[in-house]
Amino acid sequence: MEEKCVYCGGDLPEKPTKVKVRTRSFDVCCADCAAKTEQYIKLDKRFKTALYLLVFLGGIGFVISAFFGGDSPLRMIGAYAGQLVAGLAFIAFPYPVTSFESFHAMSIRGVTRLTRIIGLVLSVSAVVLIVLTLR
Repeated sequence: MEEKCVYCGGDLPEKPTKVKVRTRSFDVCCADCAAKTEQYIKLDKRFKTALYLLVFLGGIGFVISAFFGGDSPLRMIGAYAGQLVAGLAFIAFPYPVTSFESFHAMSIRGVTRLTRIIGLVLSVSAVVLIVLTLR
């Protein structure tokens, strides 16, 4: 298996730069990717709990709608609001990976993009559903 840069996913040079992540080190292609990887790790450590908390709160919106929504036409507003909160959390805090080992499968930049796209889709669809429900 050919090794790739954990940040950008590009090919590694003959002498790759090493970035230490907790107890392991990963190869990156250049000093710029090394700095961006270190920044991602720092932000991941700082904001991962916030991401998980906001996604959990979004799930609470679904639970409230499911159990207490009743027969009202507005019964799903809690679920849509929860979906919006979770989507915005993914956009603001794109740190869903629980193990840095997974960056061998998809680069940090790829994970960040995918997470933000998922967050955007969740947010936009939640706004559309809220608007359609309130009409």
